[in-house]
Amino acid sequence: MNEKTKTRWFDNPDILTTVIILLSASIVLLSQAMAVNSDVTGFLMLRNLFNHNFTYIAAIMYFALLKTKIGRRNFNIITVFYIILYVLNTVASIFTIFQSFTVPSILSFVLNFLILGYMCYTFLPDTRLWKDLNLEKLPFDEIKNDWYFYIICIVSLVLLLVNLIYSVDFNGVVTTLLDMCFIVLFGRYIYLYKNYVDSDKLKKIENKTKKQIEENIKKNKKEDKNDKESSEKDDK
Repeated sequence: MNEKTKTRWFDNPDILTTVIILLSASIVLLSQAMAVNSDVTGFLMLRNLFNHNFTYIAAIMYFALLKTKIGRRNFNIITVFYIILYVLNTVASIFTIFQSFTVPSILSFVLNFLILGYMCYTFLPDTRLWKDLNLEKLPFDEIKNDWYFYIICIVSLVLLLVNLIYSVDFNGVVTTLLDMCFIVLFGRYIYLYKNYVDSDKLKKIENKTKKQIEENIKKNKKEDKNDKESSEKDDK
């Protein structure tokens, strides 16, 4: 059994991103179907599409692009644009708190802020934006990658429980459950990418160290040879 077969689906980035795309599309279609069944006007359906479903539409576009050669080649640029969209989503959650100061709105903002910080910490260090904004001065490294993921899962679970209490119909329950699934899967994607970056940096450091050791060994051998030759000449 090869290594790929042993890898669980949620540890396989390709499968995980496909699941996220399908889940996001399902959430968008389901929410629109619910709106139709509720006899909502066309304007309200359109507003719902760009308000509640904004995150999921952006996720579909982002992960679909990453599955193409152009997307993989321009990964940093596409990711920066996606982070900017998430900034807008986080700002929108702040306005939601002002409009409706409730426990779900506060938890939603906290969760968006955590995910935004996790994205910046994971995706931006190799970009010019990271240096221009002096983000390296922020204490991102104080928390391990595993704990970033666990904290997001815990907060999303608390938000799920609170939303279930506030939900008064079956549609709200289904939407809340799917929202949590999306958050956990997206957090898992960030977690896997951070692990990949850290392991890649570790390999580069190990290769560099190995190369330096080999060069030092060659240098020492050459010096020993020269010393031996010089000592032989002195003896003569």
